[in-house]
Formats: sequence, C-alpha cells, structure tokens
Amino acid sequence: MTRRDLSPREAKQRFISRRKQRQAEATVRSYEHRLRHFVNWAEEEGIESMSEIGGWEIDDYRHARESEDVTPSTVKGTMVAVKQLLEFCEKIEVVEEGTAKKVEIPKLTKDEETDDQQLTAERAKNHLQFFRESKRYRGHVHHAFLEVAWHTGCRMGGVLALDLDDYDPDRGTLHFKHRPDLGTTLKNKEEGERIVGINDDVVDALDLYIARDRPRKSDDYGREPLFATTHGRPSDTTLRAWSYLSTQPCLVRECPHNRQRHSCEWTERSHASKCPSSRPPHAIRTGAITWMLNTTDGDIEWVARRVNAKPDTIRRYYDKATPEEEFENRAQKYQNDLTIGK
Repeated sequence: MTRRDLSPREAKQRFISRRKQRQAEATVRSYEHRLRHFVNWAEEEGIESMSEIGGWEIDDYRHARESEDVTPSTVKGTMVAVKQLLEFCEKIEVVEEGTAKKVEIPKLTKDEETDDQQLTAERAKNHLQFFRESKRYRGHVHHAFLEVAWHTGCRMGGVLALDLDDYDPDRGTLHFKHRPDLGTTLKNKEEGERIVGINDDVVDALDLYIARDRPRKSDDYGREPLFATTHGRPSDTTLRAWSYLSTQPCLVRECPHNRQRHSCEWTERSHASKCPSSRPPHAIRTGAITWMLNTTDGDIEWVARRVNAKPDTIRRYYDKATPEEEFENRAQKYQNDLTIGK
C-alpha cells in the first residue's frame, strides 16, 4: 500500500487521531460516531481506498443516509463530518483536490436543525418531586444525577468530570474543571471552567447519595469521582443509562405506551434507551436551559455563563420556549413600560 492509498477505516482513524490532539474528548467521540456509519457503508459498497470517493459516491452515501429513519439534523451532522474527513484527506493527498467541495451540506429550517426532544419543566418537576418524596429512590444515583443535570444545565462531560472535592455542600456549589491530563475534559476546555451554585434540594440529594449510595471508588488516576460506579468513574454509556432510567414516565404516572413497569424490559438498564418517553442527557440540558430562561425573564447572558454556552448557540439550539411561554414569562414584564405620553 502506498502513502496515498488509505482505506476509509484507516483514513478515519488517522483523522480522529489528529482531532484528539486539539479537541475535547466529547467532540472527538462525536466525530467517531458519525464517521463510523460512513466507514461501514463504504466497506459494504466494496470501497477499498479513499481515492475511489468522488461526487457519485458522496451523493450515493447521502441518499443512503436519508433513506434511513434518522432526523434531518442527523443527516446534516453526518455530512459535515464526511466533508471534514475529505478535507483532511485532501491535505495529505489521499483524495483529489476539490473532492470535499462536492459534499452538499443540507440546509435545514430552525425546527429541523434543533433537537425537538427535551425534558419539559413540568416533567422535570414531577420526576424530581417523585424522587424527593420516595423512600426507595431518594438519594439514589438516578435522583442525584437528575438534580445536578437539571439545575446546572451542564453537558454530560461536565457531570463526568466532577470529583468529590469539586462539591462544596457548605457553600452549595459545584466546580467544573478541565483536567485533560487526569482523564476528564470540558467541551470548551479552560473556558468551560466555572463554579455553579446549587440549591438546598440538590445539596440534600447529593449528601444522601454520597452517604448511602455512592461506591467508595477511585478512578484510574486516583481521583474520587462525585458520581461513581463499582469500577470507578462512570462511562458515557452508564451516564446515558442513568438519564434514560431517571426520566421514564412510568416512575411517576401510568405508562403512556400501555405497558406495565414490573414486566417492561425498557426498565432494564440495557434497554432503557428504547423507551420513547425517556430522555438522554442532552434533552435534559435543553429543557433545563429553556426553564432557566423562562425563570430569569430571558436573561440569556446569565444562563449562558451558568451552562457554559454562547448566547447565539442558546438562541439557535437550546431555547425551546413556546410562544405562550415567551409572552407569559418574558415579554410581559416590560409591556407596561412601553407607553408614551398620557
């Protein structure tokens, strides 16, 4: 094999290796996930070298992706990743110059571009109230996780990065730190570091979780994670399972899918994501940000600092307020000031 003859899988691996040098772990995992599908498709099509990729193959792959049961935003994300892979391959002279320009990125409406899934404030309130009043689940890891995820609006990587020492129950704070040399990263690196205040409900849940439910385990770096498993720091998969399990509607009311909780396989960790009404961490973050904006009269700058996101990003991807919420919780506050004369 010559220097300019790389298989799709080898090209992806080299591309990912370069990304690891300058991007947060969560971002790299996103590229890994999106390009895995492309590599599998290429291998199924018998494409052995990236040099075989041209306009026809690019269009054929997009058509194959669109024919699957995925959202328009998923198709766009996939094609963006493929384009960046091809740009990398152009630089190392694996594909012909100009190949990446043949990738057409879908143009989406605002509704298509954002993820409609969110944990609504009403559902979050019901679930948190259930956990706080439950003798069985109060202080359980699912309870503590949901309290933190909802009230901080942090990303999944932020939850994973927290150590016991980052939690100050006396001050009521959580300190998010970027520690790439010790195994955990924040999406925005040092710019993502911040101290976030939490209320008494979150403190009570964390205190009970630490005292009763948290395994006394360290991670591979000798650090004590705030959220721990019997093996140390939890994986992304474990955290997602906690998210799905903590937001299943059958915890607080009758199942909307005509199932019985005691016999439903969706209540098992390995199948929890299959429940149509359960929510992943990103959906909790989206709902929390919308709730924070409604609660603060739309103070987007304050919310942006708390959840570590740019105001424009929040406006475009996270703010899911309905027109009624916009009026009742935000616009109405200043309407009496909009008068002139008598």
